[in-house]
Amino acid sequence: MGMAHIDTSQSIKTGPAGLVTTAINILTSPSEAFTELEQRPAKLFPLIIIMLPLLAVMFWYFTVIDFDWYIDDTLAVTNLGDSQLEQARGAMESMSQTTFRMIGVFGGAAGMLLLWVLQASYLSLVSQLNGDRFRFTHWFSLAVWTALPYLLTVIGMAVTISLNPNGQLSSFDLDPLTLTNLGITSSNNMVSLALNSVSLTQIWGVVLTVLAFKQWLVSGWIRALSIVLAPYLLIIGVSAYFLIS
Repeated sequence: MGMAHIDTSQSIKTGPAGLVTTAINILTSPSEAFTELEQRPAKLFPLIIIMLPLLAVMFWYFTVIDFDWYIDDTLAVTNLGDSQLEQARGAMESMSQTTFRMIGVFGGAAGMLLLWVLQASYLSLVSQLNGDRFRFTHWFSLAVWTALPYLLTVIGMAVTISLNPNGQLSSFDLDPLTLTNLGITSSNNMVSLALNSVSLTQIWGVVLTVLAFKQWLVSGWIRALSIVLAPYLLIIGVSAYFLIS
């Protein structure tokens, strides 16, 4: 006797919760926020309240930074040979400070946007294969809303910049909520780079995505974790392969 298929195409309709209320619920009562987003997958509001502060704090950072020091600090963590190191230094020094600043300011925001698009594309593909009703618009909305904890990182960045007015602040020290800055370290350069790149607020966002998937798809924990975490585990696996090869 086969298992009955759980129909997730119908849900109890609720009145609009409001954008601010949804933002608060994402942090304090995620299940209520997910119910709202299931019915009204808004996107513009979270995009604005994440991107504008992020662009502002990165503009501040690249305005006060000592560019010569920044180039030396950035290249210091690479494993480039002497000739490659000089080529990289020359390429960075050839850019005007305005160009350098624009790349720094908009690069992070563009990277986040690309990550959200990829995440939504992956989950919408899973939805199509599963035959449920959730499409790209739902998953992209979820991606940007579950990124709201990143605002704590942006606030932390602003505090860090204000405490380091001399312009010699490493990009690795900018976010106080990275795993490295929270005390998790490694002697391996590649692992250390990964720990510097992963923030506590990013982990929070992934946890929220797992919770939303479980709620929307009426899924078990194992399925929700395996599907949502699969791309991250793939990246870790590929990175580990290159570390030991």
